[in-house]
Amino acid sequence: MNALIQSLQEKIGLTADQAKDAANHMMEYIKERVPASMHEHLDMAAIGESIKTKDAEFLAQAQTKGSDFLHTAQEKVSSFLHTKES
Repeated sequence: MNALIQSLQEKIGLTADQAKDAANHMMEYIKERVPASMHEHLDMAAIGESIKTKDAEFLAQAQTKGSDFLHTAQEKVSSFLHTKES
């Protein structure tokens, strides 16, 4: 949450303690009003990462897992068909 705290200090002129308190309150306030599934995105934004970065990582992991699954399925089907032919 340091990125949010630093932004509050620079743009509004709050002290470090004031900015930390304000950031904590803002995060609690927003999290109370959005679905829990959004909390991780809010946390990422507060530390300075974009949601797009997190989503890109998730997509890359999903593609890898999907590819692994398809490869394993292909091997099993191939093995099954070869066993049937024997």
